[in-house]
Amino acid sequence: MITPFDIIFGISAVAFNLLIASFFIAWRHEEMRLVHLIGIGLISLGIPFLIVLYHTLTAGHNQYVRIALAVVLAYILTELLLDFIFMYDFRSRFITHFPYILLEYGAFAGLIYTSFTISDRWGWVVSITFWIAMAALVYYFIFENKRKKKR
Repeated sequence: MITPFDIIFGISAVAFNLLIASFFIAWRHEEMRLVHLIGIGLISLGIPFLIVLYHTLTAGHNQYVRIALAVVLAYILTELLLDFIFMYDFRSRFITHFPYILLEYGAFAGLIYTSFTISDRWGWVVSITFWIAMAALVYYFIFENKRKKKR
């Protein structure tokens, strides 16, 4: 049986993936104000994910779901600290960007894993929105590479 916490998680996971996709598209078009607003939206998803994590801790859920949610929250916290508090340009250097990318994909994997523990339907919806985010990333890189070649 799907609980209200499962619905909160599912909606938040879909929003997370679609916000990441929007981020890539806005960044590709150099809409930095929109990128900033999307970042705020992404960080605000920490609240529902914290609520769901608290529920999993108090209701005795699967330990792997707890770990997956912790990774998602670690990604959101990293985003908050690096982009909004310290305003550190970590994306320009491979040595700082690579661990961030690993954490981001850990968050994606955690969202997909957790959604499949809720139901197959939620699992597929979250998986599809993950692939939308990946398509947006490809879109960003295709045009970024063309821009670099023109310089």
